[in-house]
Formats: sequence, C-alpha cells, structure tokens
Amino acid sequence: MQIYNNAGDNFLELSLKEKCPDINISKKKEGYQLEYKKRNMKFILILDEYQDIVKQSKLHIFNRIFKKTNLNILDCTGGFARDACIISSLGNKVTLIEANPIVSLLLRDAIYKVQSSKIKRIFDNISIKFGNCIDFIRNTNKNYDYVYFDFMFNINKSALPNKRDQFLRKITDNDIQTNRNIVKETIERMNCKVIIKEHIKSNDYEDLNIINTYKEKVVKYNLIGNG
Repeated sequence: MQIYNNAGDNFLELSLKEKCPDINISKKKEGYQLEYKKRNMKFILILDEYQDIVKQSKLHIFNRIFKKTNLNILDCTGGFARDACIISSLGNKVTLIEANPIVSLLLRDAIYKVQSSKIKRIFDNISIKFGNCIDFIRNTNKNYDYVYFDFMFNINKSALPNKRDQFLRKITDNDIQTNRNIVKETIERMNCKVIIKEHIKSNDYEDLNIINTYKEKVVKYNLIGNG
C-alpha cells in the first residue's frame, strides 16, 4: 500500500518535529529523505540497495546460528529490516515487528517502491507488523523457532555506524532496563531460543542462560536457551 498522501506526509513531518526537531523530512522520487543538517547528512531508505547485503548472506553469522532453513523467526526490533532481509534470504520466514510509527511508515513506503525482483521475493517471506512486540507475544498462538532482538546498542563514538543506523538511533528510544524486561518476559512466554545482538564489549544480558555466543569484530549474538 502506498503511503504517499497528505495524511502520511503530515504525520511524518509532525512526528519528527516532536521527536527529533533537528531532522527534516522531504519527499523525493526514490522515497522519503531524512536530513540531519547538524552533521550534513541525508538518507533515503532504498531497499534495493540490500541486494549487495544478501549476496553475502551465506557468509553472514546468521548462517551459523540458524542450523536449518524454513524456520519461523520473530524479529522483535524490525527497524529498517536489514537483518530480517538477511534471515529471509537464507530461506526462512520472518515476522517483523516495529514499534516506532515513523520507522514503520518509512519501511512500508520503501517496500512499496522496491524494484528488484529478488528483494521482492525476500520480502514476500517477511510479514510486517506495527506495534509493541510484547503485546504481540502475549497474544500470539503461533510457534516460532527463534525470537531475535537488536536493541541498537551504544558504540564507541569514534566509530559511528552507517547513516541508516545513525538515523534509526535518532528516531527510536532505547532503555536498557526496558529492553531487559522485554527479553525476560519473552523467555517466560515463548517456548523457543532467543537471540540478542549487542556490542562485543557489552554484557547487559550475562545473567541470562546464554548457551552460545557468536562473535564478530564489533558485535556479538547471544543465544539464550529457554527451559
């Protein structure tokens, strides 16, 4: 469904003014453009650019974590769907939940504008839902093989993330205690393993039942056993 209409435009503009007054939004041919003048930075979410990412999906650490294909994965921190896109490209079905209405609208509009047939097929296996992930978990009857969290951790200021993630961190909220409460309730309610992505030097979830940790240079993926 296309959201290029006055209501969608007005909502995004007003929401950003309230949430991030230093970020401007404008409508371009490719999609909505976010501009952060303080850093002279502009960004448009173009999902066709994920083609370069999914070409390398077999080398991604997800391919080591998920031992099988055709799994049902619940991505509770959907964001701009980069991780969901990789997981789907590996032959799995993803339910993506995004709680931030600005991010959700930008993502849905970007999906509408996808041109690549390969990216379209990948998103055919991604179900997008807007709302609170815990509300979804409390009410779903569906069984999942894994639940995935990426809470957009803070990293060393000398190594800024890419523009996509910088804008995500400006737009979204992040509170470690809230995140921990979400994870703990998820473990209590869901009969499956939980994956938490965090900075390589972070130990925010070390008290949980971590049965394996998959490490990269900057991040690690904690596999939490359930039961």
